Amino acid sequence: MKLTDFSTVQYINLITYRRDNTPVSTAVWVVGIEDALYVTTGKVSGKVKRIRNNGKATIHETNQSGLQKLSEDLDLQATIVEDQVEKQNGIKAITKKYGLMAKMMMRGPDEGRAIIKLTNSK
Repeated sequence: MKLTDFSTVQYINLITYRRDNTPVSTAVWVVGIEDALYVTTGKVSGKVKRIRNNGKATIHETNQSGLQKLSEDLDLQATIVEDQVEKQNGIKAITKKYGLMAKMMMRGPDEGRAIIKLTNSK
């Protein structure tokens, strides 16, 4: 699969890496905007810390629990979105794709929310 193929899937496992290169996998929602994928998480989550330290990420399609690997791995570059317009576009796209469930899960102020951008590795 290529990056844009993941735009239509419901869940991906986002694998981020600790400083010692130990992988940590989390099942997350994903949306595609242009040539990037976007994921939402809490601003103080471990994923955010690991991405700030090491932008390496790997993804594959999964089920809701994250226990089934439904595609091959794809290595990507992960960054935390700092631009407020881009962040709001990511939040809106996730809310649109996941509907009521997203509105329930993403309650509260957006200041506590981080948007992760996934792009092809350079």
